Amino acid sequence: MTAPGAYVRESGHPRRRSVGRLTALLCAVGAGLIGYEFAAVVRVFPHLALLAFLLLVLTVAVGTALLARVRPFRAPPRGWAWSGVVWGATAATGCAVVANSGLQGIWAKGAGIDFGSRWGAALTAPLNEELLKLSGVLLIGLSARALVRGPLDGFFLGAFTGLGFQVVENWTYAMNAILIGGGVNGTTDVTQSFTTRVLVTGLGSHWTMSAVAGTGVGILLAHDDRPVRRRLLPATACVLVAMAMHWQFNAPLLNSVAGLGVKVAVNFLVAACFYLILRHRARKRARAFLHSPSTPFSPELLTRRSRRRVLERIPPASRPAAAGRASGYLDLVEEYAARRGDLP
Repeated sequence: MTAPGAYVRESGHPRRRSVGRLTALLCAVGAGLIGYEFAAVVRVFPHLALLAFLLLVLTVAVGTALLARVRPFRAPPRGWAWSGVVWGATAATGCAVVANSGLQGIWAKGAGIDFGSRWGAALTAPLNEELLKLSGVLLIGLSARALVRGPLDGFFLGAFTGLGFQVVENWTYAMNAILIGGGVNGTTDVTQSFTTRVLVTGLGSHWTMSAVAGTGVGILLAHDDRPVRRRLLPATACVLVAMAMHWQFNAPLLNSVAGLGVKVAVNFLVAACFYLILRHRARKRARAFLHSPSTPFSPELLTRRSRRRVLERIPPASRPAAAGRASGYLDLVEEYAARRGDLP
């Protein structure tokens, strides 16, 4: 087995730095596209744009905190997680604004305006938006190769990316709601948009789809000995499941409040099943590793609570050093947890 340190050393490779610079450039381009598209609305209704932005920040803060908390073993590195959020919020959303308009026009022109208006979103978003979000997960995974060790890491990177896309898309919907209402009841339009897209549909929106698609990236980049060709089929299956989730969410079916609840529940349950299965497998491997006779580490590394109890028994002056050692040990535990069960 390759030691985790080998992957860490590889992270500074010039090719990985180039990927990182490309990712940053595309994020800047996406942010520019969003700014260009909505500059006039912001200029005319700056206070409403600010209100929508503050609600966006609140959503991001809560969403990232929850995802970091449910991630097994420990929270992800902040830079890694926020890279996903930023890609989803800028590059993916900005490019989707352009790509969606073009593809929906093709549906309307090729199959008629009525068909395009009914099915355009369901046929467009699963292709454009899922692939744009997924490309960011792949780029970040390649630039931070040491941190995407298997399917579970891909799941969470995808979830953070989808969250970024979700909140900025919510902001664009709020801006459009202001325009549709003529700015007469702008505050109401913004709060209603926030309520619908965050409190009602938020649990089954983009973060769920991108988490499932990101699982495929985690499979593709996994730190194990399987050849890439054997990973392509399950990775592709994850992406197709994410596209199907997006399609059913946007399809003009079950057009009622209850139907919308069903759509949200379906996406949330699919993502939850992925998470629970991946979490169970990772914890099973980590537990087996920590209980192996050849492992020098304590099984108390497995959970946040047990690590906290251990630190509380250590004199306060020695706790920072002990926490640093535990963090290093967890690198190795997480590496084994991402694998197919091989032990030292």
